[in-house]
Amino acid sequence: MTILRPSSTYQPESPAAPASDTYAHLLPLAELGDHIIHGEHESARENANLNGDSFSGKMSRLGSEYARWYTRQNVLPEPVQQAVQQNRIYIHDLDHYALGTTNCIFIPFEKLLRDGFSSGNGSLRTPNSIMTAMAQVAIIFQCQQNAQYGGVAANKLDYDLAPYVTRSFRKHLRKGLRYFESSVSHTAANAAAGTGEFTASSGSSDVQPPSAGRLSDCIQHPGSTLFEHANRNDLEEMILTASMGDEQLAARYPHAYAYAVEETRTETYQAAESLVHNLNTMSSRGGGQIPFTSINYGTCTSTEGRLIVQSLLAATVRGLGHGETPIFPIQIFKCKQGINQQPGDPNYDLFLQAIECSSRRLYPNFANLDAPLNAEYMIPGEPDTEFATMGCRTRVVADRFGRNHLSGKGNLSFNTINLVKLGIDHGMYRNPLASFHRQQNQEQRPDSRLDNSTLRTTHVHMAADSAPALPDEKGFYRALDECIAIAAEALLHRYRIQAVQPAKASDFMMREGVWEGGDQLQPDEQVGDCLKHGTLSIGFIGLAECMKALYGAHHGEDEQVYERALALITYMREACDALSEQHNLNFSLMATPAEGLSGKFVQKDRQTYGSIEGVTDREYYTNSFHIPVYYPVTAARKIRLEAPFHHYCNAGAISYIELDGNARQNPEAMNSIIRYALSQNISYFSINHPIDRCTACGHEGIIGSHCPNCGASEQEVHIARLRRVTGYLTGDYQTRFNPAKQAEVRDRLKHS
Repeated sequence: MTILRPSSTYQPESPAAPASDTYAHLLPLAELGDHIIHGEHESARENANLNGDSFSGKMSRLGSEYARWYTRQNVLPEPVQQAVQQNRIYIHDLDHYALGTTNCIFIPFEKLLRDGFSSGNGSLRTPNSIMTAMAQVAIIFQCQQNAQYGGVAANKLDYDLAPYVTRSFRKHLRKGLRYFESSVSHTAANAAAGTGEFTASSGSSDVQPPSAGRLSDCIQHPGSTLFEHANRNDLEEMILTASMGDEQLAARYPHAYAYAVEETRTETYQAAESLVHNLNTMSSRGGGQIPFTSINYGTCTSTEGRLIVQSLLAATVRGLGHGETPIFPIQIFKCKQGINQQPGDPNYDLFLQAIECSSRRLYPNFANLDAPLNAEYMIPGEPDTEFATMGCRTRVVADRFGRNHLSGKGNLSFNTINLVKLGIDHGMYRNPLASFHRQQNQEQRPDSRLDNSTLRTTHVHMAADSAPALPDEKGFYRALDECIAIAAEALLHRYRIQAVQPAKASDFMMREGVWEGGDQLQPDEQVGDCLKHGTLSIGFIGLAECMKALYGAHHGEDEQVYERALALITYMREACDALSEQHNLNFSLMATPAEGLSGKFVQKDRQTYGSIEGVTDREYYTNSFHIPVYYPVTAARKIRLEAPFHHYCNAGAISYIELDGNARQNPEAMNSIIRYALSQNISYFSINHPIDRCTACGHEGIIGSHCPNCGASEQEVHIARLRRVTGYLTGDYQTRFNPAKQAEVRDRLKHS
């Protein structure tokens, strides 16, 4: 097999095969193409954001599958190839491996909007209004999306856009002052003549006349006129320094100020509505996908920054053209004590508005800036150091090279370890629990976070010689060490490919300085010195099934198993830290947001080991460290169990609660749950609840077989059932989720 070396070209390792065999190895690829074209291949549902039935989706899948085949045949190092074939590790986005594409990024919107940018086909100036600024945000998202294969995000959109709210306010203030100067002048003249008539000057024709009440106020408050200004330059200087929330300005020119505020609020809402619609309708990503966008907000306390958040939340609640829930951008509300968590905090009202919005639209999710893992790097007064997340859960803050901020960098790539396979290979099927659990069942722990009464025995249906009799923890950790080493080798090999790419390969990202430092490179210069600030992440999946295979119970069923599970993830984090020291790169541990992978791993393991109750007997493995969705547990207990794992997953993690009933009717319950999750130091949190929509009448809520509004049956019309998958929404899980994720949704129990 030929292995790609970044500094070399491809050379055949052996003489060419006989002509009759030249294309024999391509036959599986040809068959795969047939399946994709006819919509029969599982890859059509691998990504819920891609319509695998469409022409563009099929074209994307054809190219993607060939790129994967090419990488397996020509690029992957042999040990990595073997580990993938053995189902021990998974290389995410393998189709982008050989190209050297990177994963995701926090875009420096502040810089791009301030300095202007070029899309490659044309340049854009600094926006002079919030409407233009939000239009440019959508353009930037779309330009950057095709420079990488993962998500694109704004880590502080309220801060980034606040200056353009101010620009709009000043524009409207100038109009208001011009109008009221003219109106008061004419009113005063007419009053002196005894006519009482009002005549507007031609200079104010673009401003709507005020009401009679407001006009009489102008007469009664001559201090609100502009005649006291001896110099127009003084007036212009006043306008150029004006801002919303300026009490002196409001007192001095109440009517012009009120007009400017009203117009600015209207414009900002319309701009936010336009942004949400653009990001849900512009299929500018390969395969006819819309950009995979995320926006973080909630901590800017300026009047302008608050208005950005208010407008985005209001636009999200209103929905798209027919009231549909917006799928993108993923919205994350940043929670911070002293800013938005208690009554009296300046943005507490925004927190309540965010909860109300989430109860109706599932967004925003909630990021915990006070969690110790996130607070460590935050510098007061520097919003670019505030924790934010993108996509399903990606986190990039710490940088061993000193850039401990978020914008201008991202994740380079990540690989996932199949913990379940390791657990099966070293587990205790024939004598499950043994004395270990007999002792555990005898112990009484009044303060235990776990309920040992739910302990059950594992039943195995597999070949008699395929399972060891007792758990082999030493063997398990030896195997884990091997997997970590191979996953790291793959990340390093891929990084070397990424590092030697020329800046022009990711033209917009580097040319415009989206990735920090890229704008200092010449088109043919290699990008490695910039990329070293990104992260290389090792992920894991199936901690619950791994524990079940090893010990006969998962970490929600038994306290000692829980402690072993936490020790395992701690060990993996320490291994990633050691890799960072060894290679002088930013290795990190990720709680993998598996979508298609959750089904792929279990399918292969079932072929090897058969059906093992509680391990391989479902269509999916449980994501990351989550308590299984089918395991009955209260919301508070699930939060307590999962919270400690967040601290060790420095590449990102998320926890969910499945809410029982109609969340729209009970925002107080959501408030209590979110507050409790934050108090337990969960880093990133969200609440799932069903949102069904009748496509006949547009009714939204919990819909059974018949719409409660129009009476249409599920057989007569399509009922779109919106659900969350790995951190983001999809319009209808019944048509867009892969079979494994559909099964997971069906199995989800509510957490009371």
